[in-house]
Amino acid sequence: MAKWYVNAIENARLCPTAQEYHNTTKDLESLGMIEPNPRSFVDYLNVFDCSKVSDGASAIAIVSEEGLKRCGISKKDAIEVIGYGQAENNITKPPKDYTKLDTTIAAVKKALEMANISKEQIGTVECHDCFTIAGILAVEAIGFAEHGKGPDFILAGKTTRNGEVPFNTTGGLIGWGHPTGATGVHQAVTMLEQLTGKAGNSQINIKPERPFGLTINMGGDDKTLVSIVYKKAE
Repeated sequence: MAKWYVNAIENARLCPTAQEYHNTTKDLESLGMIEPNPRSFVDYLNVFDCSKVSDGASAIAIVSEEGLKRCGISKKDAIEVIGYGQAENNITKPPKDYTKLDTTIAAVKKALEMANISKEQIGTVECHDCFTIAGILAVEAIGFAEHGKGPDFILAGKTTRNGEVPFNTTGGLIGWGHPTGATGVHQAVTMLEQLTGKAGNSQINIKPERPFGLTINMGGDDKTLVSIVYKKAE
């Protein structure tokens, strides 16, 4: 969980719109390793495990090829939605297993099947890390790691910006911020910038064998989920 926090802040420092852009803390890992204190916060999380909730608004245009022409936008500057999945669960009932994001699993599975791709073709992910543990469980829900092996995947550096599959390249909810209703659109904006090579200092290397981007947006602690697969327009 501390490693996830470190990655989030390091990525946020590369994005001028991120809430943690100006974070100059030298020893991020020590902050992330602070032992939770239920007397001052909660039982199992410290404050650095939590996203920064803020005000925000967002809008997005989804258009056809003709729409792109009418807007004066070239295909090379656009991305295409090729798959999506939506799933929900009863918010009044607790999950069967608190260590599994079952609704996320269902939404991601639908999105990948519609896009007709495998998880091995995903080049970058924007996930809803409202808390560091949510990021770890998302790694497992997508299938990059077996149940209980998400921490090992992260500690091995596979989710860093230079890793096997970079997650939350502008900081995610932990580093960039969580303006609640605007968060999902920001994920799409990040995908647009990354897949078209316009992410500035946040830009990662999109490998030819992994040309797709995946977003996961959550509501109600794995109760309402939308997952989308993107690719660069052709």
